Amino acid sequence: MNRYPLVLVLAALALFNCAFDWGFSPDDKCYEAKKIVIGFATLQDDIARAQAEGRVLGLCPNGAAGQLVKGMELERNGNLDGAIGSYQKALRSDPAFLEADGRLGLAYLKKGEIDKAAVELSKALEADDDPRYLEGLAKVFCAKNMYPLSLHYYQKAIALAPGSGTIRAGLAEVYSQMGLNDDAESAYNRAVALDPSNEAILLGIAKLHLRSRQPDKALKSLEQARTVAPQNREIHKLLAEAYDQSGKPEAAAREFQLAGTDRILNPSEYLRRGDLYLKTKEYDKAAIEYQAALREQPAWPEAMQKLGDVQMATGHDEEAITQYTEVLRLKGDSATLHYNLGVLYERQGLLDEAVVEYRQSLKFNPALNPANTDARSRIADIYAQRGSFQLAIAQYQELLKSSKDNPLVHFKLARVYLNSKNFKEAVAAYLEGLRLDPDNLQVHRELAALLKKQGLVEEAELQYREVLRLKKDDGEARNALLAIYVKKQKYDDIITLLKEGVEMTPADTNSYYKLGLIYEVKKDYPAAIEQLKKAIELKTDHAKALNALGRVYMKTGRLTEAKELLEAAKAADPGLVETTVLLNNVKEELSPTPRKHKKKKGSRAKKGKTAKKSGTAAKAPAPTKPNTK
Repeated sequence: MNRYPLVLVLAALALFNCAFDWGFSPDDKCYEAKKIVIGFATLQDDIARAQAEGRVLGLCPNGAAGQLVKGMELERNGNLDGAIGSYQKALRSDPAFLEADGRLGLAYLKKGEIDKAAVELSKALEADDDPRYLEGLAKVFCAKNMYPLSLHYYQKAIALAPGSGTIRAGLAEVYSQMGLNDDAESAYNRAVALDPSNEAILLGIAKLHLRSRQPDKALKSLEQARTVAPQNREIHKLLAEAYDQSGKPEAAAREFQLAGTDRILNPSEYLRRGDLYLKTKEYDKAAIEYQAALREQPAWPEAMQKLGDVQMATGHDEEAITQYTEVLRLKGDSATLHYNLGVLYERQGLLDEAVVEYRQSLKFNPALNPANTDARSRIADIYAQRGSFQLAIAQYQELLKSSKDNPLVHFKLARVYLNSKNFKEAVAAYLEGLRLDPDNLQVHRELAALLKKQGLVEEAELQYREVLRLKKDDGEARNALLAIYVKKQKYDDIITLLKEGVEMTPADTNSYYKLGLIYEVKKDYPAAIEQLKKAIELKTDHAKALNALGRVYMKTGRLTEAKELLEAAKAADPGLVETTVLLNNVKEELSPTPRKHKKKKGSRAKKGKTAKKSGTAAKAPAPTKPNTK
């Protein structure tokens, strides 16, 4: 169908609309234009879209909506930088125009500026989910290899646009990059069913089949794609590769010619190109080149090993094991291959097989085997994991002969000693590791706990202090130190520790309460009163703090205030026994009950003694040891 160029249509419509005043103020017109822009996503017909864009230009040519339409036109004409500039102008005119954020994000994505794209697309999704922008974010996260997030956004986009084949094709590509070929194929098949003439979808599923060495399936998709776009040279190139995999060299040569590419006759050129892709971590492309080299020269150990390296890097462990095993059969032992096989078996949980391969790697001269240290370390780790502690100790000790300055080896050895109940050796290994790495917080914690358990309180105290040096707010270390200080009655150290706790957590009632108790034990009653009052200010029904302050007031002769506080403590917690005793004592002090005595025959001295006993006031008990819990 012949159509006028879109620019002319837009211009004519803009002139038509500008010729009349429809009764809107400029703001009203731009508001109306924004409403039209928001409805663009629902327009499928090119003519309807052109008419809508013309109306926007007529209503608000220089406002946010007009700038957005101008940007869309520039983008369609291939001027991506110009489009980005127009979208930015739209946002300067109206920063809350989320449609402009979305368009800008998609433009950044086309340009490859994925971080900027992520920011703008996230803004566009603030008001409401839009499948276009959800798909854009999914592509961003796929480009960053953040596949779970990419899947999440693709699935949300599909829920909103279940009939979109391109979104499902994007989902398929993520599955493919994750190595989930069955899921990828399923997603591609659904995409093809929804959009059978989409060239990009057909090429995507063909590439998937080529990567999984299913040339017959690839050929089927490529023949369909060639019907849609017979001039596309990439289709011919992929057809050539499919025929190559099928063992049809003449058909492959014909397709290479149609693709405008001479078939490479020297297999080493495939290998060289694969190495370049491997260096830049373009693993899919590297695999294609190595596979091409192997088609030209089957059973080529170097190409097979490099293909195995790619498969190992991309998580295709079974295929990598197959390649490495075949290379060992063809060219004999190799330290690197045995080590790689050990890693692959360990990944799969086949620990016995892994140990065998690591031990094979150790047979080679360490000077010629860079993986020697790693292999021994992995053997030791496996033994430790399986509870074979003596075997693990022997490997770590052997490892220390060449890695005595590696603190991690000392720490691992210490943990194995600890698990095997060799506490003295564990302490020595921990200390040596800390000499090399004095700021390892976790190891200080582990050593402190071990020393405390062994009754080495002084040494444990030093380690807990190191923990607090590295992490001042470590609550577990503070509580452990506090317990040590209380047991040793080091009240000045307790006060210092509790003051630091109060400074770090000024809203913690118990910090003030504990500090008040220590001051009471030291008979610094003014300081005790100050801290206990702060605890009560933060929590007016803190029964223990009310009880403690009442007790301090009794000791300082403030009986009326003591009575009020003890009554409040009893109301807050009727189960506090000390509160009841103190309250009875203070009541007796304030209102002593006279006692009647029967006259008995006897000495006056005995009578005087009884009278003296009757008039004696009860005193508040002093805590013998502070309870900081």
